[in-house]
Amino acid sequence: MRKAFFLLCLAAGLLSCAKDALNSGGGDTQNEGAPMTFNVTVAETKAVKANWANGDKIYVFFNGLATKYLVLTYDGTEWTNTSGGGTLLDSDFSDLGTKTLTAVHFPVAVDVSYDEDMDSNGWFSFTSGGEPVYTYYLFERDTDYTVSGTTVTASLSMGKPDNMALFHVAGIQGNISDYTFGSSMIVPVACASVGTNGLIFKSELATGERVGGIADNDGGVFAGRLVRPGTAQNYNFYLADKNKIYALTRTEKTLTAGKMYNFPAPSVTGGANWDIAAVNLGLKSGSKPLYWATRNIGATTETDYGYYFAWGETRFKDKYTTSTYLYYDKHWGYTKYNSNDGRSVLQTGDDAARQFLKDKFRMPTYDEFFELSSLTSKWETDYQGSGINGWTISGSGNTIFLPATGYREGPTLVQNGSYGYYWSSSLYTGDTYEPSSHAWFLKLDSSSLDMTYISRSNGLCVRPVSE
Repeated sequence: MRKAFFLLCLAAGLLSCAKDALNSGGGDTQNEGAPMTFNVTVAETKAVKANWANGDKIYVFFNGLATKYLVLTYDGTEWTNTSGGGTLLDSDFSDLGTKTLTAVHFPVAVDVSYDEDMDSNGWFSFTSGGEPVYTYYLFERDTDYTVSGTTVTASLSMGKPDNMALFHVAGIQGNISDYTFGSSMIVPVACASVGTNGLIFKSELATGERVGGIADNDGGVFAGRLVRPGTAQNYNFYLADKNKIYALTRTEKTLTAGKMYNFPAPSVTGGANWDIAAVNLGLKSGSKPLYWATRNIGATTETDYGYYFAWGETRFKDKYTTSTYLYYDKHWGYTKYNSNDGRSVLQTGDDAARQFLKDKFRMPTYDEFFELSSLTSKWETDYQGSGINGWTISGSGNTIFLPATGYREGPTLVQNGSYGYYWSSSLYTGDTYEPSSHAWFLKLDSSSLDMTYISRSNGLCVRPVSE
């Protein structure tokens, strides 16, 4: 009897040990928690005053929770939800303290990835094609939610980032990937990531950088942060495709954050509409297409001479001599771009094109001018009845006109009508008597276009380029 009782106890002990081993992770029936259900309501319309569209997604991150998140998807009638990064379980929420969430909506599809740093603070990153998405987004931070059993309940309104504005350009929705848009008064912004602490991390490009947009029913929508919202100022907007850069100017325009502004299609040119600011002649800067401006800095038409600058100066003036030159001292000689500092190309702050036009325009280099001179060109007398002489240069179906501007020496304009002088951004380094006193420029006359050099203190015109 005692022996039978001992065997019974032994069997019970073995069964208990087997159950403990199974529950400790040794089998497939480990009880990790129950799947959660979500009761999340979303505002009826977007913060951009548009209806939610079929396929719109909102990514919801529960602050303090790593790896996993919730994806809300609009099917045209209602919001459905799925888990990202693994199934969301009740055990995921049991150890969370304050119940707050962060939510983000993008107007395009994004890839979500989770990263964790050495301090065990994680973040969810957003990319498209491996790059941040520089467009508008909607978000919500520090929003409370409740947990009851296996149900999470929350309400989302989704607002816009501070000072963000939208810009709609008609007629380009079919080939939106070919276009970029920007202005010197707009900063491209991307929602780069959300931390597990609820913080939203932004990525900003340089002011004036041109970035892509998204297609809508009758055009494309571009976005960015206004530098000075609510302040009247001059705006130069630039829209680029693979063939041209278009410019649209709004004088003393006041833009308000949170609004959308409508522009005509780029094919509508002239007057207060788009103007062709630069064209693709088939040349490149490295691997990027190089666009040549259709007029000089300060010119209102392609036949105007525009402003004259000393090399490295960004202001035009009345007299061009070494004594008035910004980087010359009668005791020390040339104080910048000399043999001591080793600089041979103008810095951004000394580039007249960059400072006047911003928006990715700059002065051409020696090599870029040299390539330009290799294209099909023709000397024009009385170009299109304007009374102005100069060269037309053509490539890839586009043409620019370089008027015979002459140059300024002292207070005098000389050789205009017969010769054209255009600064490059490249210093001439072959001087032996007075090092670095000259810079390269494109010289044109009725028989040729050549690269040569002239004193930096003289006043020459500038024809910008843009990548």
